[in-house]
Amino acid sequence: MRAIDIHTHPPAEPGTESENREAGRSYFNQTWEMPKTPADMAATFEKLDIVACLLPVDNETITGKRYTGDQWVAKIVDEFPERFIGFGSVDPHKGQAGVKQVEHAVKELGMRGFKFFPNGQRFFAHEAQYYPIWEKIAELGVPIITHAGHAGGGSGQPGGGGLGLRYSDPMWWDDVAADIPELKIILAHPAWPWQEEQISMLVHKANVFMDISGWSPRYFPEALVREMHTRLQNKILFGSDHPTLSVDRWLQDWKELGVAEELEPKIFLENAKHVLGIDDWPEKQ
Repeated sequence: MRAIDIHTHPPAEPGTESENREAGRSYFNQTWEMPKTPADMAATFEKLDIVACLLPVDNETITGKRYTGDQWVAKIVDEFPERFIGFGSVDPHKGQAGVKQVEHAVKELGMRGFKFFPNGQRFFAHEAQYYPIWEKIAELGVPIITHAGHAGGGSGQPGGGGLGLRYSDPMWWDDVAADIPELKIILAHPAWPWQEEQISMLVHKANVFMDISGWSPRYFPEALVREMHTRLQNKILFGSDHPTLSVDRWLQDWKELGVAEELEPKIFLENAKHVLGIDDWPEKQ
C-alpha cells in the first residue's frame, strides 16, 4: 500500500446525481472521465496502489431526501475490502436518532469515521445540541472529517446552490476539539478564506488534523507548505477529493511542489494510519 487517500467520494448511487455536483464539474474544470461504477473507481486506485476512504454526506433534514449513503458505502467496501475504507455520515439535526445512527454505522456497518459538510447540512459545530453526536463518535474511537472553507459545489449558481459558507469556518470546531480532546477532527481542504485560523488550530490542538484535498498542490498557500515542513509534519493527511479533483492530476501536481521526500511517508500513509487507528490494516480488519 503506497498511500491512504483520506478524502474521496463514492460514485453516485443511481438517481442521486445532484445539481451541485454538476456545478462542481464546471468549477474544477473537469476534463477527466468520472467513475460510473465502484469497479471503475477501484481500478483507478488499484493502479496507483492507494487505499481510498469513501465519504458520503447525510443532509436529510435540508433536502428532505432519505439518506442511504452509509449502506451504499458499506456495500462498496464489502465488494472491494482491500481498496476502500468506509466512512459514514449523519445529519447533526437528527438528535438522538443521529446518535443511534452513528452507533449502527460503526458497530453494524464497519464505518471507520464520519464525514460532515456544514455548508450543506447547515449547522455550527460548537452548539450544544450537537454534542451528543460528537461525544458518541469519540466514545466509538473513530475520527470526524469535516469540510472547511470555500465550497466548490454550488459555485456560480444562484445562491451558491443553497450552500452557506459561514458554516464551514474551521473555528466553529475549536470548542469541540477543546471540550472533547479524545475526538480526532480532520479539517478537510486548505480552508480558504480561513487558512491562518486552520493552521492555528492544527498547531494548538493535538487532536486536530487537516487533509490537503480539493486543491491542486500547485495552489497551496505558502504558509501551509512552510508549516508542512516544520510544525505540521504529523498533522497533514494526503487527500485528493477524487473524482471531484482527479487523483492522477493531484499526484502529478504534487511532484512540482518540491516537498522534502522524507516527509512523504508521513503525509501519504503514516499520519492517516494514526488518525484512523489502523496501524495493522489490512492484516486485521
